[in-house]
Amino acid sequence: MKSIIVIAFLFTTTLFFAQSNNDIVKQVQGLLEENYIFLDKAKETNAHLNQLIKKGYFENKEPVDFATSLTKELRKITKDKHLRFFAPNRDRTSKNKENSFTNYLSRYRAPMLRGFQLMDSNIGYIDLAFFGGAEIHLAKIDVAMKAMEAADAIIIDMRRNTGGSPTTVNYLSSYFFSEKLLLNTIYSRANDHSEEMWVTDVKGVKRPKVPVYILTSQSTFSGAEDFSYTMQSRGRATVIGEITGGGAHPTRGFPLDKGYTIGIPFARTINPVTKTNWEGVGVQPDIKMPAKNSMEKAKELALIKSKEYKDSMFKPLEKALLTLEKEKITKEKEDKITKQFEVLVKSNMLDEGGINSLGYAYIQQKKTTVASTIFKVNTILFPDSANTWDSLAESYLELNNKEKAIKYYNKAIKMDPEGDTGSNAKRMLKSIK
Repeated sequence: MKSIIVIAFLFTTTLFFAQSNNDIVKQVQGLLEENYIFLDKAKETNAHLNQLIKKGYFENKEPVDFATSLTKELRKITKDKHLRFFAPNRDRTSKNKENSFTNYLSRYRAPMLRGFQLMDSNIGYIDLAFFGGAEIHLAKIDVAMKAMEAADAIIIDMRRNTGGSPTTVNYLSSYFFSEKLLLNTIYSRANDHSEEMWVTDVKGVKRPKVPVYILTSQSTFSGAEDFSYTMQSRGRATVIGEITGGGAHPTRGFPLDKGYTIGIPFARTINPVTKTNWEGVGVQPDIKMPAKNSMEKAKELALIKSKEYKDSMFKPLEKALLTLEKEKITKEKEDKITKQFEVLVKSNMLDEGGINSLGYAYIQQKKTTVASTIFKVNTILFPDSANTWDSLAESYLELNNKEKAIKYYNKAIKMDPEGDTGSNAKRMLKSIK
């Protein structure tokens, strides 16, 4: 029995190491014809590989040289940068054995978000390294976009982004569209199936009107191109920088004998606006320039557009409030102003605190009637806040309308009997009495 086991082991081992590079190429040919997105290209590539096999082109090549050579020959016909043959990874252990365990943990790998900040003039900046495919990566998008809520223009840096999950690409894109739009369709030849990528719900505040600038370079690839192309085709972003890498095909990895693997593009992206994609040609920037200069150009443009955006949101309200200073306040005017404030609140341009601060600014300017209208709007939009009623009461006190001041101070006390707002309202009631 021991002899049989030894003989079987030796036979298996000999068979494994006896496999030639040509045998691996033939496995690649089978997978290519079964899975590659373009069957005609797969057949043409296989015919090319057959000629090379006959010439002994792949024989006696070391793994890394073999992988480099085969990848090059696969791309000669397809021109597909996603199509790649990988050598076995022999050294999977960390050189620093002390840290080898933690190196397996995602928290110690390079982060998806290199950084994000709100710069001068309320211009937001996001630097993304890749598009991760897990729930935690969607949460990171939410964190970055939370910081962008106050931005009047946003710059998104894709210059060093090499791609990733189409789902995460679609999620970030969805932050910039309010309506349900079809952003992309992914067609797979292997199962003759089309997956539609629609604008989806997000956990943060959407920014459908904010100006967006996307920075690109020759290294921008795959999912980063998807995001740039989608935003550009829908007119939601200005792309600045260099023509991108030109890879539009989702890829799947396949294991091969002797530890080799191959990544085969099994699907293709179809943009509903252009009816095509960026495969082989890259995303063409709206403003073509060296990638190293694109950030300064984006800042220059964002500074102009952010002011236009801010004015478009706030000027109508400013004019309406100016009218209140000069004319009699009517119910119709109050309703119109309420709607304008409501739009700004829904757009996350204003919140309860912002409206309250605006009201006190008018009190300081001795424009108490306008301030009272602003505070009244705040109680309509945020009726469950004791502070809005306390501020409204104060404005009526400034107008010498003690009856209404007492009424609204009492309302604030009822809503917040033990809190700071309630305590302040109690003190004001005593002073009135």
